[in-house]
Amino acid sequence: MFDSFFLVVVFLSFIIAMIVVGVILKIKRKKRFDVAKINLSDIDQMTGHEFEEYLYVLIKVLGYETYLTKKSRDFGADLLFRDQADQLTVVQAKRLSDKLGLDSVQQIYTAQAYYLADKALIITSAEQASDPCRKLAAATKVKIIDREHLSEIVKQFKRGRFEEVKELVEEMFEWVDFKAEDSIETIEPKRGLVHAGEYFYKKTSSAKKSTRAE
Repeated sequence: MFDSFFLVVVFLSFIIAMIVVGVILKIKRKKRFDVAKINLSDIDQMTGHEFEEYLYVLIKVLGYETYLTKKSRDFGADLLFRDQADQLTVVQAKRLSDKLGLDSVQQIYTAQAYYLADKALIITSAEQASDPCRKLAAATKVKIIDREHLSEIVKQFKRGRFEEVKELVEEMFEWVDFKAEDSIETIEPKRGLVHAGEYFYKKTSSAKKSTRAE
């Protein structure tokens, strides 16, 4: 008799616990997926695809004509949208904890050409971008919204200040001074040799005369 009663109590306790856990998870899911309630710490828990979908909803709510690209073949862009001036912008969403790297700019700049877009934008949760990344972004006119600016966008969006968010999204790219020559290496020929690393070509007398004649 006692054993049966104990089993019933254990079973009911288990059912109640499952119901409580289910309710808690449901509440958390509502908070997680309601864009109006999401904060930066929620973004830090997202996967890359979730971050893309979150940004799609946010940008769409601003009133822009917005598109998600296919996951299997996006050609470097995760989203596309048309801004208030009817210009097409390609967006790469980077949910990162490390620095934003050079490859992100290369990918979104390529995507800009592929989609015939007017602008290119990277939105990232990373706090910093590497120096080469920032220089290439300036050279290619790719705008980067880093963690600091993303935090401001999230804050203003939650307050319903959509015009302020639009200004942050559409403002010009950051200019960084750079010299392309700094990335070029000049190797002087030595003793008639054209060389690079372990490879060389020895100029013959006839080749030298031909070169001089040209």
